Parts: sequence; structure tokens; C-alpha cells
Amino acid sequence: MQPFLDLRSVLILLGAAQGLFLSWTFFFSAQGLRLSNRLLGLLMLSLALPIIEILLCYSGYIRFAPFFVSFTEPLTFVVSPLLYLYVRSLTTPAFRWRPRYLLLFVPAALHAIYQIPFFAQSSAWKLRTVAEAYHQPHPVAPEALHDFWWFGTYTRFYAVFYVVLGSYLLVYIGLVLHALFLYWRRQAARPEQPAPALGWLSRLGLGFGALLLVYVGTTAYYHQATGDVNDAGDVWLASLISLLFYGLSGRAISQSSLLTLPPTAPETPPAEPVAPRRKYEKTALSPEAAAEILARLRTLMTTADPYRNPDLSLAELAAQLRLPPHHLSQVINEQCGQNFFDFINGYRIEEVKRQLVRPDTAHLKLEEIGFAAGFNSKSVFNAAFKKSTQTTPSQFRKTALAQ
Repeated sequence: MQPFLDLRSVLILLGAAQGLFLSWTFFFSAQGLRLSNRLLGLLMLSLALPIIEILLCYSGYIRFAPFFVSFTEPLTFVVSPLLYLYVRSLTTPAFRWRPRYLLLFVPAALHAIYQIPFFAQSSAWKLRTVAEAYHQPHPVAPEALHDFWWFGTYTRFYAVFYVVLGSYLLVYIGLVLHALFLYWRRQAARPEQPAPALGWLSRLGLGFGALLLVYVGTTAYYHQATGDVNDAGDVWLASLISLLFYGLSGRAISQSSLLTLPPTAPETPPAEPVAPRRKYEKTALSPEAAAEILARLRTLMTTADPYRNPDLSLAELAAQLRLPPHHLSQVINEQCGQNFFDFINGYRIEEVKRQLVRPDTAHLKLEEIGFAAGFNSKSVFNAAFKKSTQTTPSQFRKTALAQ
């Protein structure tokens, strides 16, 4: 196999780099929903590594890293569970990681075990399989080494592997759609409350739906055309995943707070102090500007419900408003007479009160309603609610439903 680079190779190479960067960024992000971001980061990694292998095999550079042949194949059984858990983390109130979720990755582990005989073969044998799969010239086939007892089943296995994997993907697509349906139904019961995650998940779902269609289409076409193992369709799949990474990178950049940093004002020598310096004295935020920011903040809080995010931070809320964090802090402190956490908890408590007076939510547990409103602790929820209303959530519900 003679190594080469063409336009498609460069497209996939840059896409793989974008995928690795996105994986690192999401996994180690200190803002937003950390569990969701980590699941998304792992999802990006499980997509980036296979397209690196596809790139090496397609371009012939796999000859310099033969150990990578089929090394990432078990990840095909990892992408779907990660996508499902990510969707659940955004659509299920008070979603938490549970050890039982590891069972979702058992198929990937079993597939890795099944491939042990393949991994144990010589580099020359592995490179021959790549050349055959991409229908490229190759030297005389070397003898297979390490003849494990199930090694002879590979030919029969890969004849049905694509059917098994396609069925596996369809099962998880169904689970994802079911989770989205439950989320949509909960939101439909509360038409006054927007569903900020629905648009993002819909776009992400369309992207993965396109991946599934390309996978099924190219697999069926190339295998029917050649009648044997043919991985040429993987190149189309890697190209589409690269485009998905480009889209995610563009969206991440467009949402970055770096695009909204205010220009640096020239420094001027301070006047001689005649009175103790006030907090926010250097922010130069006029009363008119503060009132405008407050109006935008109120609108955002009532239309997008950012308070439902239990890990919402001042910096993240400021980024949504395209403001410097210190300006937002000044407005909340001076215009509302509250600190950031009391301000956010106020909206959470109002949301809880709206739910507690509704007869159709009487079957929900109090902590479920509190978690759905953005509280991440039962004790914090109860303490904040009593501080605001001078009564407990259970007493408030009992009084409201009795009227």
C-alpha cells in the first residue's frame, strides 16, 4: 500500500483534529451540566478515533501503525449508548450517573474480547486485510498466527456483522426517540415553559440520523457491488462525521463569550479620592445601561429558563446575555438587591410554587419538582423554599390543593 493524501484525506484529517479538540473541551469544561458535557466529550472521542483509523487505512499510512487496524472497531458499540445517555441527561429531571449504566457497554467489551485473535496477528497479516478490504494491491498473504479456537469464525461473523450493528443502532435510535418523546410530552403539558434542549437535540438527532442512513446505504451498496468485505463506504462515513465536527465547532465558536468581550477603554489616572470607593465603581455602567441589562435578564429568565440548570454559574448566564460577568453581577446586586444565587433561587422557587398548585402534578414527589426547577440538593431546596415562603413545600402544596 503506497501512502497518499488527497482532498478527502485532508477533510477527514482536519475533522479528526476537530473531534479530538471538541472531546477535550467538552469533557474538561467547568461550566454548564458537567455530566452532560462529559458524556458529550466521550461521544466525540468515540467518533474521532474510528475516523482516524479509517483515514490511516484509506490513505495507506496504516503501514506505519499496523497495530491500529480494527483497534477502534469496538467503539461502534459505544457511540449509541453514549448518545442515549447524553440525551437522557438533558431530558430527564435530576439525571444522575448510575453504575448500572455500565451494562450498556457490555456489547463493546464482548466485541473487543472476540477480536483478541485478530489483534494477536502479525503486522503483515493485518495490513493484508486492510488492502483486501479497500481492494488495493497487496503482496502474497502471510500465514495467520496464534490460531485461537474461535479465529476460524471471523469469516462467518463479518458476513452478519453489519446486520447486527445496523440493528443495534436502530434499537438505540428508538430509545433516543422515546426519551425525546417523553421530554416533549412533559413540555407539552406546560406550554408556558420553553424547552431549550429540544432544538439542540433535534439538530443533533438529525446529524446522527444522517450518519445512520449513510452507514446503511454505503454498506449495502459496496457489499452488494463486490460481494465480499469492502470498507470503501467507511470513507464516506468518516467524511460525514468530519462535517459534523465542523458544524459543532462552528456552533461552539458562535456561542463563545469571546465574541462579546467589550473593547478595552483607555486608562485614565484616577482622581483624588474624596470618599470611600464603592463596589463596581470602575465598571462605568450607567443607570440606563443597567436598566437595559436588567430588562434583558428578566426576559431571558422567563423565556429560556436558564435557572433549570443546577450548575448554572454567573459566567455562563453572562455568556447567554453576551455580557461581561462583572456587569451582570453589578446589575443583580444593585438593581435587585440580591446576590447571584439568591436571584436564581428566586426563579426556581417561583417555578416550584407554580407546579405545587397544579392538581395534575400532585402525583410528583416534592424533590422531583425541586430538581426539575434547578435545585441539585433536597436540603438546599427545602431551606431556600422555607426562607422565601416561611413554609415548607409540603405545607404549601397541602394548603394550595385544599383551596
